[in-house]
Amino acid sequence: MKSAQYWPWLQLVVAFLIQATGTGALSYSYSVIAVPLAETYDASRMALMLGLTCMTLGAGAVSPMAGIAIDRLSLRVIMIFAILMTSLGFIALSFTTAMWQVPTIYGLVFCFGYVLLGPLSASTLLARWFTRNRGLALGIAGAGTSFGGFLFPPLIQWLTDMMGWRVALQIFAGVIALIAIPVALLAVDRPASKGYTPPADGASGHEAQAGTRFSSTDAIVRHRSFWLIAVSVGFLFAAFTATVGSLMPFILDNGASREQGAMLIANLALAAVPGTLLFGWLADRFDVRLALAAVMGLAALGLTLFWGEPNMQRMLAGCLILGLGGGGMLPVWSSLLAQVYGVLNYGRVMGLMAPVLLPFNLLTPLLAGWIRDVSGSYHVAFVGFVVMLLLAIAMLPLIERSGAGAAPAKGTSVTG
Repeated sequence: MKSAQYWPWLQLVVAFLIQATGTGALSYSYSVIAVPLAETYDASRMALMLGLTCMTLGAGAVSPMAGIAIDRLSLRVIMIFAILMTSLGFIALSFTTAMWQVPTIYGLVFCFGYVLLGPLSASTLLARWFTRNRGLALGIAGAGTSFGGFLFPPLIQWLTDMMGWRVALQIFAGVIALIAIPVALLAVDRPASKGYTPPADGASGHEAQAGTRFSSTDAIVRHRSFWLIAVSVGFLFAAFTATVGSLMPFILDNGASREQGAMLIANLALAAVPGTLLFGWLADRFDVRLALAAVMGLAALGLTLFWGEPNMQRMLAGCLILGLGGGGMLPVWSSLLAQVYGVLNYGRVMGLMAPVLLPFNLLTPLLAGWIRDVSGSYHVAFVGFVVMLLLAIAMLPLIERSGAGAAPAKGTSVTG
């Protein structure tokens, strides 16, 4: 049925906009929201990072069960639930009266949106609909995080300047619900329900074998590459998350205005768009480990430009390079997991990996804030993040080659 050919593209749009909502509203916008909160409650930089840390902690607790639920339940219902929880979180945040309530809301409410409006849902959806050029599809969808990061921080800053942060967050909660719920209603869990079968390619046979080999939790966690991927990607995600969460305070420390800070964050997000497309394309055509090493190298290079006391030009260059590398994180990681462990196990593997990533994402934002409080600068934190990334690159050759030597099909068109 010819009309079925359009469904993969519609699911790609869904994945793009869902990730724009989750990552754009929660990760990229965090430092913009944190500044007026810190001023209202006179919080230290370390206390400022508690929200991000508690959201990560809550996400780590939710992720294993979320991964199993995504493999068994309706993705559409799961996404709508996560959207409502995210909107509820921003409304609750607008009514806080003390700083301790902020990390509580992030840890107990926002954690659902952080997990379920991110790669766990979006990449699982696309892994079911795409086989050929899956990396490129994941890259295009991953650009949604950049779109949200480009759109939401300046929007929140503008609303805050116009109406104050409490009213701004209430309006923002409504914007999220109005945009994201209609999008989630278009999600289709299984291609077969629309009469569509993703065409096979050279990697499909390996993925079918991987689906059988890693069909149990025990087989997954006993696999050496599971731990190597988790730790190396954990270093990458932790460095990126802590840097983005600290970016607005860091920019203000170096003499820029809030408006300039919001725009630098937006430029970082915008630079991630070509990164998602480039690295998604590379993941389809080359050893995924090389693409992951390139992502880590760009992130490390961007962070070196933040060392010392950078001027606006260096901060802009650092944001652009960091964004370019950061854009490749999700499509490359997602492609690697799908190739090594198979589509049928995708949600389970990603869910099981979340608790391993948790300590890295949990500690680095707090560590960055503590270093700033003690030393008066983020310099040592950024140096430490670069060291983490170099260690992660050194681990990549030890990961089992995805596809067990199977090469992606050449000359295929961008289709499901």
